[in-house]
Parts: sequence; structure tokens; C-alpha cells
Amino acid sequence: MKKDKYSEMKKKIPNIKNIMRIRQSRKKGDMGYLSFFMLGFGSMVGVGWAVSSNRWIALAGGPIPAFLGFVIATILLIPIGLCHGELLATLPQAGGVMVYTSKAFGRNLSFISSWFLALSYLTILPWEAIYINTILRKLVPFLSSSKVLYYVAGYPIQASSIFMGVILALLLFFINFKGANFASKLQSILSILIILIGFIVIFFSFKVGSVYNFYPLYKNVGEGNHSSLFGGIIAIIVIVPFFMSGFDTIAQSVEETSPDKKFRNVAIAMVLSIVAAGAFYSLVILSTGSVSNWQAYSLASPPAMGYLLQDAYRGRLGFILDKLIVIGTVSGLFSTWNGMFMASARLLQSMAKNNLIPKVFAKEHAEYGTPVTALVFCFFFAAVGPFVGMNLIDPLTSLGSVSFVIGWFLTCLSLAALINKDKDYYTSFKAPGGKLTIYPAIIISAVIVISTFIPKTPSFMGYTALIIFFFWLLLGLAFLKFYNKKDKYKKER
Repeated sequence: MKKDKYSEMKKKIPNIKNIMRIRQSRKKGDMGYLSFFMLGFGSMVGVGWAVSSNRWIALAGGPIPAFLGFVIATILLIPIGLCHGELLATLPQAGGVMVYTSKAFGRNLSFISSWFLALSYLTILPWEAIYINTILRKLVPFLSSSKVLYYVAGYPIQASSIFMGVILALLLFFINFKGANFASKLQSILSILIILIGFIVIFFSFKVGSVYNFYPLYKNVGEGNHSSLFGGIIAIIVIVPFFMSGFDTIAQSVEETSPDKKFRNVAIAMVLSIVAAGAFYSLVILSTGSVSNWQAYSLASPPAMGYLLQDAYRGRLGFILDKLIVIGTVSGLFSTWNGMFMASARLLQSMAKNNLIPKVFAKEHAEYGTPVTALVFCFFFAAVGPFVGMNLIDPLTSLGSVSFVIGWFLTCLSLAALINKDKDYYTSFKAPGGKLTIYPAIIISAVIVISTFIPKTPSFMGYTALIIFFFWLLLGLAFLKFYNKKDKYKKER
């Protein structure tokens, strides 16, 4: 009787068979729920909180609009995260949006979605590497006197920065080459360090801070394309996706866990990582913005936060806080870099396994089971950062943001399409509110994407990022047409 009932249930809910097949074919791993949370949190809260938070204040026109921008953006991201969580629990396969769009819309849109997700991941790899220059100069001051080899957009490229950047990129390569378990343990350690040091910074900043330092509540200091507090808030909302983008790395690594894990709990860990990262960023902005005159702080060169607290406390405590921020900066750098490196390689491997890109990217190491070719490709992108310099940071930030949001939009759209196709589909985690959560998530992500293409608005991505975006789009369309044709020819033979 039980057997007949189970057979009937499988007919009614066909996805149960898919879930069972996925679980049976899953590689044995030991990533737990806390590891997934730390992967998401560490990938979101990277080096930006320590070296970019004063730039956010300048971009927004004050700590208050920057704080409100992050809070609002985090609230807007929660429905998007819930949609991701539901699809992760339904289709627990590496690839994320690539898998979801393939199930909902087919091969072509699956390729486009993963193509832009790959762009968003790959832009972060050199972004993190570029900041190595600043961090290393803080740790080892004599590196600033290294020979200047050439200039990129007016920024000097030094031999020492290139050398150290390539060495650190190689270190990341070997960490991920050894396998996801080793990389995830490192991610957890780095994330714990960020949390501890971050809250020390927040506590001591609020302790010495004053509400009077928030005034004027809004003023364009020459960094943003806006003329009101509302415009400053919008300017922050559109860059938040870049700094809060790491939560979807969980979907790329979901196969690195044991088959008996409850994917509902993995989905919950993803959503909680969004809330935690948004709260962390918001408190850092508000606390450090209260320490001194925000206009001077916002325009200071990185790492401004360390100098800020050193001046505020002076003596031994100021020295200790400054050094702790350096440690937190390095931890943040490697946590995001490591998380994105891991996710990028797994995404490229998944694309290759689904015949969206050449099969060579699916090649695995015989002993460690890691995607060797994909890791080498990611190493190239990570290592190229120090060769191009700091003046490409803003275009990379804007480009990465819009690419991430395109992926979020297509994920939410895929969930709506799948629900409409099969109203009784199986999932162990449903987004609270159902369609009242899903459709606002679609609208939110669509509005953010569209706004980044409108010139002379606070959300405009900029012409450099726009050129790279359309170049990547045309390259993807050409590759899709060529590779599809080649793949079809092979099948016919």
C-alpha cells in the first residue's frame, strides 16, 4: 500500500525523481550549513568594508544616505535571495541560474544567463587583486618605492604589485586545486576573523563617534551624479549588488556536500548570509561615519578607516585598531577572492558539462576532483588585476553589479515560469508569500538592470562599463551561434 502511494506521489511530483538522482550522483563532501553560511557571508563581505566604505559615503553624499542605501538594498535583496533559496532546494545542482534557466526556458537563455554570471564572477577576481597594491603598501611601506613599469589610465603600475599579485593568485589557485573542502574551511576561518574585527571596529567607532559628525546630512562632494539625498541613496542601491553578490556562490558549491544534507537548511543559510552581510555593511558605514568630519574621511585615500581610528584613539589602542583593520582587510580580500574563485571555476565546469562551452573546462583532476582547466582560466583573470591598476575599479564595479543583477532577474523569472508550468512541483523550501515575493523580486531586479543603462542618472554604469558590457554580449551571442552550430553538426554525424 505504501509502495503504491509512493509511486502515485512520484507521478504527481516528478521532481522527486530528479532530486533522488542528483543526490545519488553527488560527490561526497562535508560542507555543513555553517560552511555554506560562511561561504556566502565571506564572499559578500570582502575587502570593501575596510577600504571602500569611505568611498561609499563620498558617492552617496554622506554617511546617512550611504547607510540608508545599504539598508534599503538589503531589504530589496531578501525576496531575490528567497527565490534563489527555493530554486536551490528544488534543483540542488552546481550552476545556479544556468540550471534554473535551462529548466524553465531552454538552452539559449541558459547560456546567456551563465555567460553574464561568469562575467560578474570574473570581474571580481581582478577587482580584488587590484586592491592588493594598497594593502601591501600598508603592510610593507617600502613596496611603494618599487619601479614604475607603465601607466594605465594615469595610474602607475609597479613591479612589486605585479609580482605579489601573481604570487597571491597562484596561492588561491593551489588552495582551490586541493579541493572545495580545504577552500571552504579557509573561508570559514577568514569569515570569523572578519566578523570579530568588524564588530571591534563598529564598537570603538560608535564609542568615540558623535551624531554631529553626520552633518550635513547630504552634500555632493564631487563623487556622485546626483543633487539630492534621494539621488545619493539611489547611487548606493545600484552598487550594492556588486558588494552583496557572493550569496549565489552557495549555489555553485551545493554539490560539495554529503547527500543526506537538507537543502532547505542550505537555502536558509543563503538568506541569512544576505541579512548578516547587509547589517554588517550598514553598521560599518554608520559607525565610521560618526567618528569625525565625514567629508574629509570620505575623500581620504584607502585604507582610510585605519588612519581614522588611529587618529581618534592615538597611542597603543589606536595602533592596535589600525593593525586589526589591516588584518581584517587581508581576511576580507582573501574571503571574497577565494569564494569567487571557487564559484567561478565550478560555474565554468557546469557550463562545460552542459555543452554550453568546450568540454575541456569540465576536465577534473584525477585525485582531487577539481576542475583543472577552469581553475587555470580563473587564475588568469585573478592575476591580470595588478597589470591594469586602480583606475579601472569603478568600471569593474558597475559592470559586475549589472551582470549579477541580470542573473538575479533571470533566476526569479525562472522560478515564476517553473511554478506556472507545474503548480505541484516538489521543493523543500518555499519563498514565504509565494508569488507576492517572487513577482516583486522580478520587478526589483528588472528596474535595477534597466536603470543602469540610462545616462545622466545616479544609477548609470558609465560608458567604459557600457562598452565592455556590449562587447561581452556580442561575444557571447557569436559564441552561442558558432558553438551551437558546431555542437549540432557533431550530433548529426
